[in-house]
Amino acid sequence: MKKLLIVMDPEHRHQVALTRGIELARATGASLEVVAFVHEYLDAISDQQTDQEAARKATTDQRQRWLEQVLALCDCSDLPITPQVVWAKRIHEWIIEHCHKERVDAVIKTGNRSETFLYTPTDWHLIRECSAPVMLVAENKWNKARPILAAVDLSSDKPVKKALNHRIIAEARQLADAMGTELHLVHALHTSVILADLELVDMDARLRKRQAGLKPQIEHLCNTWHLQPGQVHIVSGPAQKVIPSVANQVKADMVVIGTSGKTGLAAMVIGNTAEKVLTHLRTDLLAIKPSEK
Repeated sequence: MKKLLIVMDPEHRHQVALTRGIELARATGASLEVVAFVHEYLDAISDQQTDQEAARKATTDQRQRWLEQVLALCDCSDLPITPQVVWAKRIHEWIIEHCHKERVDAVIKTGNRSETFLYTPTDWHLIRECSAPVMLVAENKWNKARPILAAVDLSSDKPVKKALNHRIIAEARQLADAMGTELHLVHALHTSVILADLELVDMDARLRKRQAGLKPQIEHLCNTWHLQPGQVHIVSGPAQKVIPSVANQVKADMVVIGTSGKTGLAAMVIGNTAEKVLTHLRTDLLAIKPSEK
């Protein structure tokens, strides 16, 4: 990681995204770009342009002073930091455009853990549309969090899936090495609830067969990424339940996961695995999109 974009959140008492970004910057040598957003409806103040401009400047200056105070309290003057205040209402649009123009290795912000059908939070927009990996930091997570957990899909032979798996593991390995912790992998074996309920198939036998079929892949992963068999978790069930469960079991410091980047109505109805996992996860999440060709 060479450059991290940290999104400040004045609504949160503890700037956990900033704390996480500083920790990663010290571990990886990355530079930090810290952005604080501000926006007000100036038409409600006055219909005079000069009054609106004065109000905008005063509001921006106030946010700038707040940002400088927070950075001073963090005692991070030893790091290369570029702070800025941006006037923007739809902050995800600015972040996505900025990452499109600039080389950003990760966007780091505090995670928002709720969604309704009609309202899509900034987090979901970034997961679906931002070209850079998006790290959503949990405000409250378990004590003494340890390994980095990479969620992989071993069920597909498609080149795009294999490439995404490699990118996920490589990113997770880099983070684990930088943070001085272990790397773990998790794969969810999808099972048909309908077939299981109807008892038309011996599900236990089927699962054993599928696990045996994955053995060569698991051995290859262990040899390639220097893992012990106990660091690879193959668990039956839907990914949105398996991944948070294993993360809880190993007390993961972060989960690295791929996202398809669905947008529009399909994304709202179907959703990405990363988004479903985020709802249940009690630790940080790093969402990575497939590389664009």
